[in-house]
Amino acid sequence: MAELHIVDIKYIELNDQSDLEFKYKPEVPKLKLVGIMFNAEDEDEDETEGVLFLTQKQLNQVLANKEIDLKVQEDRWLLNKPLSKEQSKKVGLVGIDAEFMGNAGEHNFYEAVKIN
Repeated sequence: MAELHIVDIKYIELNDQSDLEFKYKPEVPKLKLVGIMFNAEDEDEDETEGVLFLTQKQLNQVLANKEIDLKVQEDRWLLNKPLSKEQSKKVGLVGIDAEFMGNAGEHNFYEAVKIN
């Protein structure tokens, strides 16, 4: 189990990968958040680009009260404007307990289990 913190969000989309096996509520559709993340438990690792699979409810918990404006563009939700320092700090303070699922290229894949 890893404790992740989101530093920046590139985009969010519906998960279209059917070959993944989710442990947390596998029957609930997952969203795919692509962004920059920090693994608090890996002292050697810096912020890295990663993919986090999470439910709509979990995404709402991460973004709640952060005044983040998303726009839809071709089945993706993008930030309407880059995160301000304050927004980035607020999002980064949200701890996410996540299962490491593997990696592909430079991306680490995680599944959110609990939002702290």
